[in-house]
Formats: sequence, C-alpha cells, structure tokens
Amino acid sequence: MHIREAQQKVFSYLKEIGYANIETNAEHAFIHLVEEIGETARALLHKSTERSKFHCSEPAELEEELADIFWQTLKLASHLNIDLEQAFIKKFEKNKKKPLGKGKSQTCSL
Repeated sequence: MHIREAQQKVFSYLKEIGYANIETNAEHAFIHLVEEIGETARALLHKSTERSKFHCSEPAELEEELADIFWQTLKLASHLNIDLEQAFIKKFEKNKKKPLGKGKSQTCSL
C-alpha cells in the first residue's frame, strides 16, 4: 500500500464511522498525535528501565504504538490537505542532497 492510499483509507474510515465529526480540525488531530507519541514514550521507558516493578499494567507493544503514530500522522496530514506521500518524497530528495554531517551549525549562540 502506498502512503497516499493509506492516508485516504484512514480519513475515509474516520468519516464512515463518524469520528471525523469528533476530531474536526488539525489541532485536534495534532493533540491526538502527541498523545500517541506519549504512549510510545511510555512503552519505551517501560521496556528500557525497571518501571515494570512500579507499574501494574503493561503498555502496548512498540509496533502497535508506532502504527498509532503513523495513523495519527496520516490523519493530521489529511486535515491539513497535505499529500504526505508527495511531501515525504520531496523531503527525502532534499535530505539526499545534504552532505553528511554538514547540516546546520552545531553550535548555538546565546
């Protein structure tokens, strides 16, 4: 499946079930995306530390959390009328032209 097709499927599904009437704008979609990123952070912390000794519930698997982030990113792009597949291709080509290690300055001035 191409990214464009996935984006269309997600947004069509959300319209079909009426969820597009609940999250009605890009701000809602972005907040939901941040929520999913937080859940991924929790799962990573749980996996890489001894948090399991202090928390009874197991977080969802990272695969599921990353899929949630992808889903929410597709939804946000739809709200913003961005063809995420085309945007990704353009960004990938731009990044390929950057010399390795020669990005923006690594130092900051105060």
